[in-house]
Amino acid sequence: MALDPADRKRKAQLPAQELPMRPVEERIHDFAEIKLGFAAEAAQAEADRCLYCPKQPCVVACPLDNDIPSAMALIAEGKFLDAAAVYESTSTLAEVCSRVCPQDNLCEGACVLAKRGHAVALGALERFVTDYARVHGTRPQAGPSTGKTVGVIGAGPAGISAAQRLLEKGHGVTIYEAWPSAGGWLTYAIPTYKLPRDVVQRKIEDLALMGAEFKYNTRVGKDISVQELREKHDAVFIGVGAMLDAQVRFEGKDLPGVYAGTDFLLPNYVNADQRPAGMDPVEIKPRVVVFGGGDTAMDCVRTAIRLQVQKGWEPNVTLIYRRTEEEMPASHKERAAAKAEGVEFTYLAAPTAFKAGDDGRIKEVIVQRMELGEPDDSGRRRPVPLEGSEYTVEADIAVLALGYWPDPLISESEPELETHNWGLVKADPDTGETNLPGVFSGGDAVRGPSLVSKATRDGIIAAQAIDEYLMMEVEEAI
Repeated sequence: MALDPADRKRKAQLPAQELPMRPVEERIHDFAEIKLGFAAEAAQAEADRCLYCPKQPCVVACPLDNDIPSAMALIAEGKFLDAAAVYESTSTLAEVCSRVCPQDNLCEGACVLAKRGHAVALGALERFVTDYARVHGTRPQAGPSTGKTVGVIGAGPAGISAAQRLLEKGHGVTIYEAWPSAGGWLTYAIPTYKLPRDVVQRKIEDLALMGAEFKYNTRVGKDISVQELREKHDAVFIGVGAMLDAQVRFEGKDLPGVYAGTDFLLPNYVNADQRPAGMDPVEIKPRVVVFGGGDTAMDCVRTAIRLQVQKGWEPNVTLIYRRTEEEMPASHKERAAAKAEGVEFTYLAAPTAFKAGDDGRIKEVIVQRMELGEPDDSGRRRPVPLEGSEYTVEADIAVLALGYWPDPLISESEPELETHNWGLVKADPDTGETNLPGVFSGGDAVRGPSLVSKATRDGIIAAQAIDEYLMMEVEEAI
């Protein structure tokens, strides 16, 4: 697909197609999807802007190694099903990743045309063809049965991806999920204005049609052990994710009105029968303060805006982050969207205590100003408290979106499984193999909180290694 200099120059001057989006004044009133997607003609025109760079920086930046230039060429020719097949060859969740991955920090950020101000809309084009294939194409099919079975722990992105690839190889799959529904983070935390739940549900239905068996409300380590699964199945994949909110020690953290990120988000996006026992919808209040700088913090502030607007109130949501915007890990597009929707941003500040009012609920937050010191392990400059800089912020609700930890039950109930860093599973990055024979792992259970695309990749890699492990057993038995 190499271009001659004249054609490259011509394509570089093609205008970017505007991605249809719902206007701010409309979208803040509900939780419906914001990005409306390209029409076919616009998709072809946008894909035609691809320069087919020899070094393929977009592919290098993609955690899944999607063959983006080939997909762009096919879209430009109107071969949408063929383009979808390109994505599906390396990704099991293209319809999800195209909606939730921070493309501006990945493939689009690496696009040569980004330096001119308008990267090719790679995420929107991936979404277009995978949505098109959902309507006009075929769905994944299970392979001929091998007689082998695999127990998959966790129905999040890593578990879903491992399950699909294993089913395609003909292995039986049983998925053990602690929550009442499948999807993990995709179902329980990502806002529906970014990821409509029918997109996730269709993927779960695909797996069921392929023969996957789902066992919900089954927490491995409590209701059944890893050892029992090892005895029941020929191999086990651990994909439990990292969905436990990081614990903090601030004074007043248990006051009514102080929420962890998941507790604030989850009740808004699932039905009552999908919620864990005792978790009720948040009663929104007029003044909301969110602490954090990642995409979960952006989800919390944008959710709060919508809840307030639905009450007929003027938005009053503040995000407070302990570093500057330059160090903020959240997607640039997410930040821009939050600001456009009315969120106020405060930098170089962090909470130290929460204070109650006469009714026993949170009334204010004590916040301390920070300055940046030397870089920490993340490569970002470390926030350092400024002595005597405390001030008070009034708040009816405070949300702590400060990160996530892995579920400790797996390591506590299976002490022979090697873990590190507060319970993350040790696994070979090239195969997902753990120290236990026949036990593999991937996704946030291994990496800690990370991207859906990386968890997807881990599930696919582990499934390949599991298949080789199982087939080796078959060959040895012959």
